[in-house]
Amino acid sequence: AIYLLLGKETLGGQLNRLMEHYLKPAWNDKILYVAAIFDNSFHKFIVGQCIEAVVLGVLCIVGMTVLRLPYGMMIGTLIGFTALIPVAGAYIGAGVGAFMIFTVAPMKTLGFLLFILILQQIEGNVIYPKVVGSSIGLPGMWVLSAVTIGGGLAGIPGMLLGVPLAATAYHL
Repeated sequence: AIYLLLGKETLGGQLNRLMEHYLKPAWNDKILYVAAIFDNSFHKFIVGQCIEAVVLGVLCIVGMTVLRLPYGMMIGTLIGFTALIPVAGAYIGAGVGAFMIFTVAPMKTLGFLLFILILQQIEGNVIYPKVVGSSIGLPGMWVLSAVTIGGGLAGIPGMLLGVPLAATAYHL
């Protein structure tokens, strides 16, 4: 991957020359057009994922502060970072956070888990489709469908690639 990234300009130029030599100009233009739309959709998807992770982390920090749960800032930041993993990421962060809270206040762990469950439902069904959908120009229903179908077909890689592919198809 490092060699590909370091030599991407050279590889891109070589691929361009191959396409110009072996493909008709109309086909070459169409392929480059589709590749540009896919690149744009994937870039906007990554930006939307990062914005959504920050929103989730901030909401977790605020909620934990209001509920007076320990380690609010640290656990909110952790959940924000792990939210970059689609669907299961925030739950992984919540598991680590629950363990941290359990070490100092075992009775507050159940309240934290209930809070995270509610926050994840709101985030997954309302915030995620709205934030990611608006960043890539795709209606929220398409985002939910793309994540669901992509996850059903190919698991976590399908969830990651489903939304940019759906955005590309939508724009085409």
